[in-house]
Amino acid sequence: MIRTKSAVFPITVILLIALSVATLSGCSSPKSDINCPFSEMSWDSTADDMIEAEGEGFDTYDSIYKGLTYTYPKDYLGNTGMIKYMYDDAGKLCNVSWSYTGDSDESVMNIYRDVVEEMNNLHGKSKSDDGIGNYCEIWVTENGTVMANAVITNDAKVMQIAYMNPEVSKQTNQ
Repeated sequence: MIRTKSAVFPITVILLIALSVATLSGCSSPKSDINCPFSEMSWDSTADDMIEAEGEGFDTYDSIYKGLTYTYPKDYLGNTGMIKYMYDDAGKLCNVSWSYTGDSDESVMNIYRDVVEEMNNLHGKSKSDDGIGNYCEIWVTENGTVMANAVITNDAKVMQIAYMNPEVSKQTNQ
């Protein structure tokens, strides 16, 4: 069968539109992207992907998800803390978090405020869930739950920002 120019044109237009839509959508599920400012991983990233991106200088311990947690020193917003990648027993990435331990209440609260401001810029206004000596902000996104918290006591001065895979997070938009 011989095709004329007029028959090829509509097919070409349809293919170009399909290619444009696929390119704009990234050809992936929106839930695979973490949209995390301190890591380039996606929820589909394996431990090998993480090691390739972050390097070999990690420590490990058992994850709350029954797999391994990998930790690395990592700078975020000009502060040195620890990044954690938590995997389940099937090798699925469940949680990516960054934590900072400070010497003073003020240093931890300043970093906490900077993190909350950046998260509000990235994910919109948070839900607040503060407690005594404990500060917590939550963002529920289509890509999972983000939680920033700070604990300031006589014994501990620490803050953490955690991105939780939507498959393990129990948070909802309500």
